[in-house]
Amino acid sequence: MADNSKLSDNQILQLYFDGSESAIRETQAKYGRYLLAIATGILGNAADAEECVNDLYLRAWNGIPQSKPQNLRAYLTGMIRNIAISRLRMNQAAKRGGEALITSYEELEESIPDHRREEPADSEKLRETMNGFLGSLSSDKRKMFLKRYWLSRSVAEIAEEIGRDERYVSNQLYNLRKKLKKYLEKHR
Repeated sequence: MADNSKLSDNQILQLYFDGSESAIRETQAKYGRYLLAIATGILGNAADAEECVNDLYLRAWNGIPQSKPQNLRAYLTGMIRNIAISRLRMNQAAKRGGEALITSYEELEESIPDHRREEPADSEKLRETMNGFLGSLSSDKRKMFLKRYWLSRSVAEIAEEIGRDERYVSNQLYNLRKKLKKYLEKHR
């Protein structure tokens, strides 16, 4: 995605810490298209995706000074994913029917324990463990895993991107989830 901001992430973060209104403008210039692409990929609806990105700017304005993220892009990516997934769940609750991309997150529920009630140190340990797991994978498998479970790509999209059939991708993802579960059990 094009980077239209001349500022570094650290400079943009400093704008947030200083309470400068240009922080949002610079965030939008640097990451707006990228964030919109993620939200659109999750929601499949440009109008909903734009609303999610606008919600993100407000949340970033209110949240960055307190959370002091070290990696702005990762922070914004996680935030837009959470906002878009919440919106998707809300849309599905209203419709009661479509499966859409929630399936990819439900696939992981069996492998990743619920850490919402644990101490922040435990959440940090999970993050480190996940990074270790991803580091243990070949480049191709890591990309496949991230495309499915971080960027919310469908199995069909991944298969097309890597030039393989959907069955191959589904099998690889299934094996990766099993491997993740074992990895997490081993590194508790």
